[in-house]
Amino acid sequence: MDKRRYVQRRRAEASLQTRERVLEAARSSLRSGPLGAVKVDDIAREAGVARSTVYVLFGSRAGLFEALAVALLEQASFERLVVAFRLPDARTALLESVRAGTEAYASEPDVARSILTLAATDPDAAVAVQRFEHGRWPGMRNLARRLEAQGYLRLDLSRDEAAQILWVLTSFPTFDQLFRERGLSAAGVADRLHVMAERTLLRAPGPDAP
Repeated sequence: MDKRRYVQRRRAEASLQTRERVLEAARSSLRSGPLGAVKVDDIAREAGVARSTVYVLFGSRAGLFEALAVALLEQASFERLVVAFRLPDARTALLESVRAGTEAYASEPDVARSILTLAATDPDAAVAVQRFEHGRWPGMRNLARRLEAQGYLRLDLSRDEAAQILWVLTSFPTFDQLFRERGLSAAGVADRLHVMAERTLLRAPGPDAP
């Protein structure tokens, strides 16, 4: 490797390490609660970089929030949720994706909670929430359609009603009420949500059911 390529590689590695320090400083800020969280000056100081470096790396405070959302999705093994959702049997896809989603939420609940709280009044934080929620509503509509097509959906529920129920069951606030307020483990939350899904969405097994 020539000297120029070596220098370029070292610079890229240093930039990546700096980016990770800034993201960790942002996560640390959010773990302490939404009040005063993710102030660029504080994040830069915590990460040991200049304020301008944060903007060079992320473009804006909103860009920092979006990058944080992407990093959290990767940390939470979001791909496992996608794989579970795509299982061919709709009932299995429902139950497995609920469990995978619960485990994803449990990976950084304090950070997710702070971002959602901030998003109500902070447009930059709302960018992160948009990234988290991207595709979730179409996904719930798709899952409701599959449950209906495979004969799992209760006869007294329309597809739209089922999608709305799925939207609530798979939301972070629903997870957090059970996880934080009721003190359940992530596995315990998944078990409760499974019961709720079975009782509100799915037909009882019978001779005419799959």
